[in-house]
Amino acid sequence: MLTNPGEQQIRQLETRGVRGDGTAMETLFDLSHGRLSRIAGLRMPDELHRTMSVNHLLMAARIRAIRRQTEFAVAATRSHFVWLRHILLHTIDVIQKRLTAHYGVTGWNKLTSTPSAHLKSRTDIDREIIFLRHFEELTNQETSIITGISPQGVSTRYMNVIYELAEAHHDIPFSTRSEEFAAYA
Repeated sequence: MLTNPGEQQIRQLETRGVRGDGTAMETLFDLSHGRLSRIAGLRMPDELHRTMSVNHLLMAARIRAIRRQTEFAVAATRSHFVWLRHILLHTIDVIQKRLTAHYGVTGWNKLTSTPSAHLKSRTDIDREIIFLRHFEELTNQETSIITGISPQGVSTRYMNVIYELAEAHHDIPFSTRSEEFAAYA
């Protein structure tokens, strides 16, 4: 397994994955595992957390990605991480729907349901940009692909919200601000 592949090695793996090389797709998944794990932990509803671990979810997403790797070739983006993130979120959705159908579990707890008052006042897209950039640690380019906003627009919106949050909470001790912002996660 590659530990720190360069951009050229990543492109070669993506090309091999498009051609149906399951090993290449597995390697791309392995390289993205840490980020995907963090996203799974943040995006999994409570009901799903109670029934399966993040590792089990990632295993299901990995299998789904390998089975569907031909779709990567026709995806609107050639960013393997954005595509794998999409597969992960789709896997969460599919499993959640199966749980709901089988056990009658309801109540998809969106992460945006408990943000601070200031974040509640922001538009849905601004909250999503904050979530993607800050918590999922996506780049401006990756966030741009997901939201359909230019990388410069993503950067501007992200910085505006961060600046406004800092201004709105300038008189609150840092430890309290951190806890409040963490409650959004």
